[in-house]
Amino acid sequence: MRALLALSLALGLAPLSAPAMTFMDESFVCPIDGQPFTARVAASGTSFGRYFDAQHYGPIASPGPLPACPGNGFIVEDDQRRYDAPELERLRAFVASSEYRRWVAEDTPYYRLAKQQAFFGASDEAIARSLLAATWEAGARRYPRYAAEALEAWQKRAAREAGNDRAYHSRLLVGELQRRLGRFDEARATFEALRGDAGFPGKQVAADDAATLRKIVEAQLQLIRDRSVAHARLDENGEIVDF
Repeated sequence: MRALLALSLALGLAPLSAPAMTFMDESFVCPIDGQPFTARVAASGTSFGRYFDAQHYGPIASPGPLPACPGNGFIVEDDQRRYDAPELERLRAFVASSEYRRWVAEDTPYYRLAKQQAFFGASDEAIARSLLAATWEAGARRYPRYAAEALEAWQKRAAREAGNDRAYHSRLLVGELQRRLGRFDEARATFEALRGDAGFPGKQVAADDAATLRKIVEAQLQLIRDRSVAHARLDENGEIVDF
């Protein structure tokens, strides 16, 4: 299950308390060909804060490296999962397809993970998280495509979460991706709706967290007025920096 833990850490879903970034070699078995291999995975790290798109910065791998089978490139998301014969037949055909081979050649590990999750029928929430992580490793050339796919996934997630506090965080990411893609009118509408009374975080959000979220909304609206697609970030105390 180490791959699942690494994914959670990479997405900022679990705290890291170690004073520095370290890695370790972990043993895996590729489900496609049954061959054992060793991959480098994140062991510890320290976050100094996060960008508005939830990526952490500091001596931390964000996103962390994913174990990929040598040769075929399959991402081992869950090293405890066992596939039956029909599943393996489908999986091997999927990995051998021209589409998957193109993803291996041209795309990043988290983007490939998102495609694998979609193939296996994973939840939309899981796919949205992987697509968001893919934007962090995308680089300038891939970013518009990855961010557009992530935006669509997070819009669907926000719609499903309507009426609960989780929706506020999802809508913040929707607005961030819209702004980073230069869709300023859409982003403005998203953040103005969040700024309205009905959009403020609900009672389950701690007062300090709610204040930080409101500061993010105001900062985003200023960035939109400046027509900026730049990264902005929060420090570990929730204060906005680089703005």
